[in-house]
Amino acid sequence: MKFINLILLATSVTGQFTDDFYKQLAKDNANKNLISSPLSVDIALRMVYMGAGGKTAQEMRDVLKLPADTQKVARKYKKFLTYLEEREKVAILNIANRIYVNDRYSIVPEFNQVVNDSFKAEAEAISVNDPDKAASIINKWVNDQTRSRIKTIVTNKDTSSNMTMVLLNAIYFKGQWKYKFDPEETKKANFKTADKKTVPVQMMKLIGSFKVAHVKALDAKVIELPYRNSSLFMVIFLPNKVDGLQKLEKKIAGFSTRLPMWNVNLKLPKFKIEFSSELKGVLGTMGIKDAFSANANFEGLVKTGEPRISKVIHKAFIEVNEEGAKKSTAAVTGTLGLLSILHSLQPTIKSAGSIGPIVLRLTNLHMDFTADHPFAYVIRDKDTIYFQGHFVRP
Repeated sequence: MKFINLILLATSVTGQFTDDFYKQLAKDNANKNLISSPLSVDIALRMVYMGAGGKTAQEMRDVLKLPADTQKVARKYKKFLTYLEEREKVAILNIANRIYVNDRYSIVPEFNQVVNDSFKAEAEAISVNDPDKAASIINKWVNDQTRSRIKTIVTNKDTSSNMTMVLLNAIYFKGQWKYKFDPEETKKANFKTADKKTVPVQMMKLIGSFKVAHVKALDAKVIELPYRNSSLFMVIFLPNKVDGLQKLEKKIAGFSTRLPMWNVNLKLPKFKIEFSSELKGVLGTMGIKDAFSANANFEGLVKTGEPRISKVIHKAFIEVNEEGAKKSTAAVTGTLGLLSILHSLQPTIKSAGSIGPIVLRLTNLHMDFTADHPFAYVIRDKDTIYFQGHFVRP
């Protein structure tokens, strides 16, 4: 039986799937620094779902928590992406989709129409007679959409002659901290790892007024660090115990407690994380199996062939430091195959801002927040998590 390879890269709004996905990813990478975009993975899979049928669609529907009516899925994403386009662009947050189709095959017209209308995905025919050139075209799109933070997602091995199409999604965010860390205050300090080792780290320092609290149910401290002129903010979850991260990450899904404003003596390490993972195993554990098998049903996606997903690759990058303006955060998800590549990219987040001294609003409340051992973090607005990860060692 002939298998046609399809490459997809995509994203979506957060929900039960993104929570479940991150829990599994964090568990599988408990001892590694992690940056990911469950949102990007979600969108990529939902675009594929629009062309799935039979048992393949049922498994994806169960895991992604989707309605059987694909039009409802389409309307939800159209609303979400339209909202992002129309809201005030005070910070750079961009989500883009693209479909590259092997010029020997054709997309089912109804599939092409729905991803164009709802996912705002532009389709372009591509020749795979020269795999190097085809990979170069795809990687250039990824590089451009992530402002060079992610340079590659596919190789010439992925763009072979039996490739059907590549669906791409890129998320890019560039934000400055609302309150500036002074580089002169950054000092060498000790970071305690879960295995009771001590590793040197560059520790930033800032005294200011932030939303922060001890959250008993999480056995952790939680703080929100806002971005300048943006609705997005970073939430840091610091377990009370040095080895408490894994237990904490099982609890933080759906966390939405309103935090009080306190004066905070904040110490946060500078860090940079590059992460790459093949997600076929993670998704299989969650219940998406048929899509990777010889029985995969994507008849609503292409007119000919019997495509299946062969890979899901997730890539991400983040950098956190004092400056904030020079770097950015990005995510790309790609599904390859049904060669399925989930490529989630996350470039730098830096903390910067020049608004002057921070006004201490509650002079009688004070808290020390010293992130000197493993912690989790998310980058989000009030409705959607865009990036998520943990830092376990310098």
